[in-house]
Amino acid sequence: MSRRWTRALACCCCLAMLSGCAGKPTRETGAGATLPPARTEWEAPDGDEVRTEATERTLYLPEEGEMHLATRQVSIESGSLSETVTKLTEMQLASQGELLGISRGLTMYGRSPIELSGGICTVNLGSSVLQLSYSALYRVCLGLATTLCDLDEISFVNVLAADQSVGMDITGSLAMGSLTGHPDENLPVLWEQMEAKRTPVGEDLSRTPLSALATLYYPLEEGRGIGCETRILNFEGQTPSQLAAGLIQEMGKAIRDNGGGAETLNLGELLLHEPLTSELEDGGRLITLSLATDARERLEKSGTELACLLAAMTCTLTTFIPGIAAICVRLGEKPLTELDSRLFGTIPTLGGLLKRETFAAFLKGTATVCLARDGRLTACEHPVAQNETDSARARLCALMEGPMASEAAAGIEGTLPTEVHEDDILGIAPRGDTLLVNLSESFRAAIHTAGPEKEMLLCYSIVNTLCLDSPYKRVCFFFEGEQAERIAGSVYWAGDFIANPGLTDDLSR
Repeated sequence: MSRRWTRALACCCCLAMLSGCAGKPTRETGAGATLPPARTEWEAPDGDEVRTEATERTLYLPEEGEMHLATRQVSIESGSLSETVTKLTEMQLASQGELLGISRGLTMYGRSPIELSGGICTVNLGSSVLQLSYSALYRVCLGLATTLCDLDEISFVNVLAADQSVGMDITGSLAMGSLTGHPDENLPVLWEQMEAKRTPVGEDLSRTPLSALATLYYPLEEGRGIGCETRILNFEGQTPSQLAAGLIQEMGKAIRDNGGGAETLNLGELLLHEPLTSELEDGGRLITLSLATDARERLEKSGTELACLLAAMTCTLTTFIPGIAAICVRLGEKPLTELDSRLFGTIPTLGGLLKRETFAAFLKGTATVCLARDGRLTACEHPVAQNETDSARARLCALMEGPMASEAAAGIEGTLPTEVHEDDILGIAPRGDTLLVNLSESFRAAIHTAGPEKEMLLCYSIVNTLCLDSPYKRVCFFFEGEQAERIAGSVYWAGDFIANPGLTDDLSR
């Protein structure tokens, strides 16, 4: 064979090898298996850009005379999940108000009418929705829930009216509970099932059992806020006190299951007596909880912050129990007048009352970050602001925070130098399936100081954190607007890095 053909064959083999490395993730940690081949064509971002795209979505609308939800296709352009949900909800309410002939239309309520956490969306509607009959209101809520549950990220929906859960009977006592999507079900049958839960007129609420899907909020580890989940709960009766007691008991289980407190924490033992219900002068009901005098100390011993626990209680009770506008907490016989949080500062108690809006900043979503253990990466779920679960900056900031206490106890370590902070992120921007990340010179210097032994995991902890469970497949790094070829010596930093899930273990396994 001639020398020319030999060289051509060798070049083809090399190209085939490079193509294979780029297209197939590997579990190897050697530098040769993961190096990007060349410098990138992109320019460094100055500041953050958000990826937006137009998508076709389906609205599910209950129409007069229809046995099922009718569908209407709409096109929306949005970036984050929060923006998508908000636009879909606005379109749903506008269409529904038009079909129902409500002159003022259906609107959303408050400064933060959409809450997103743990696959659960809570929508706060304006008081105009209360013009509807109970059956019409229920159909509107089912339509909204079905529209939002059509998104992959949402499994359950709660609907409030002016910050309060709406009762589904004339006494305002029957809880609607959390809803799921019902695209193909018979609406009259669903309403009959709801009506069957009502307490017959003249009978005792406390003797009417209830089985319902409820959203439980729970404090996160290290006082980082609150998360939520849904469970099917069974109550012996439907009085507000019975519902509150049952919810608090189940919250204790949710706390233990989600690592927000010690396994020995028993919320029921903190209550001195049954929750009490009263009427507020400006409308709505108040639930008063009397906790043990030493509740704060007992909670701290279990690793649970009082402020986060009360945030979880307030959100749980106001989401499920109809008409609850606020809760009042007593420690022993003294009303709680001051509430402090390590992360959230002093919490206003509004004359001793705790309202849902008081704890808006406490509710968190989750993002996957890749930390290190035994020379490999480990995927961990960390809390981020509820409207930033798909934010690349939020993920990178969560990675910078390192492991939580329980993770550190399990041998998990941070991958990024402790001296880097959010200010070292100069810009992040999407380009197709590639994410451009512009970091500071201080960040580059910190990588150099960390040394070549840590450089590979450091690099891919960022790449995998930004790419796993996201629309991005590659990351391109810049430092002060320029690409760097070598920093600590074991990684070639120029070019595009392909996500390598083979380097990452799932902590849940």
